Amino acid sequence: MSTEKWAEERERLVRLLAGIDSGSITHVDEEDLRQLQATNPRNIESLKQRLAELNGRLGLSEEK
Repeated sequence: MSTEKWAEERERLVRLLAGIDSGSITHVDEEDLRQLQATNPRNIESLKQRLAELNGRLGLSEEK
């Protein structure tokens, strides 16, 4: 995956997590299965872990 794609995915995750935090997003497409699942601690943590991984690849500091 290119740095540009990582940055795009990172921005998508930041927006998604912000929406979850605000309550405007209550379901996610877990594992790209095209099946919405209610947000829960497990899938939110998975999103945060992916964001941390992308931050590391892009040389960025941790961000909520």
